[in-house]
Amino acid sequence: MLGLALLLAACGGTAAPASSGAGSAKPAQAALSGDAKTKWDNLVAAAKKEGKVVLSVGPGGGAQARQVLPPAFKEDFGIDLEVIVAPSTQTVERLKLERSSGIHSVDVVIGGSDTMYLSFYGEKLIAPFKQLLIHPDVTNGANWTNGKPWFMDPEEEHILRLSNGVTGHTAVNTKLVQTSELTSSQDLLKPQFKGKLAGFDWTINGSGAQHAVFLYVKLGQDYVKKLYVDQQPVKTQDNRQLGDWVGRGNYPVAIAMNSATLEQLKQDGLPVQHVPPFKDVGQYVTAGSGLMAMIKDPPHPAATQLFLNWMAMPKAQIAYNKTVQQGSVLTTVKDDWLPDYLIPKQGVEYFDLYGWEYTTKTYPAIFETIRKLSGA
Repeated sequence: MLGLALLLAACGGTAAPASSGAGSAKPAQAALSGDAKTKWDNLVAAAKKEGKVVLSVGPGGGAQARQVLPPAFKEDFGIDLEVIVAPSTQTVERLKLERSSGIHSVDVVIGGSDTMYLSFYGEKLIAPFKQLLIHPDVTNGANWTNGKPWFMDPEEEHILRLSNGVTGHTAVNTKLVQTSELTSSQDLLKPQFKGKLAGFDWTINGSGAQHAVFLYVKLGQDYVKKLYVDQQPVKTQDNRQLGDWVGRGNYPVAIAMNSATLEQLKQDGLPVQHVPPFKDVGQYVTAGSGLMAMIKDPPHPAATQLFLNWMAMPKAQIAYNKTVQQGSVLTTVKDDWLPDYLIPKQGVEYFDLYGWEYTTKTYPAIFETIRKLSGA
């Protein structure tokens, strides 16, 4: 396990340039000419004949997607977008059942990494669509923060990343603990913080476990045991409760507080502040519910292709990422809806928790080790 951790610490860091430039909300048809315009106009015409796209989104971004994407897509193309909000595991089972009966009801899925990599991709429920990206704004590598359309799967053609943001922030109640008291991850092990730490449950799959596994990769098993066992932190599966604990001072320090909860506490006037990143471990990024894939044999192929292109363009990027409070993956979008500390910085190395090897191999193995350490 230690060897695995050291190996991944060496290879897990990835550069994540910041999104920059002016945002744009112009329709996708703007500024095209020649063959590109002809291809695009033909696609739009074919999509209008189909008249509909069906999108399935997990709970992490589903409610927001259903609110903002259908009216924006309808405004640009006059095509209906039906958004189904359901846990990804339920969608997987639905698709498998439908496929066995020769039914095809869903065109596109958006979600997080675990189910997308292990189930949608692993069970061959999705199809490659890189070749379907035809709009110059999408195919131009200069428009992407990593220099090309950001596909996450090994073939780089099945799963497109739509979002990127810094996460996993330690937070404190500043009436009880000053941010200057926590400059290193080792500071959390000080005797005065024993029994005073709180965090999202690290024994279930989710943000708390992701943070614990990240610390294991960076600092090893001994540190994780000292923090999550010896320091006797309290855990919860409710982000609101975690925020309430820290906001009221019941527990003055939160390990890896959800940024939406943290910002809400600030807006409510509570004395809560994020701690600057610990230099001994750095920071990590995720896409949240920001991975998109095309279901095999979509029932509305032309409208699906149009939607896939549109989601990789400024208008949709702004609409979706703003409402789910994530950063865009485009250089042509300015993430001005996010606090500065959530935006990846140019030239800074970030550990990507949505990396393929990490998600499919590293995380599951270390997560089980952490559960055993915690007596789960």
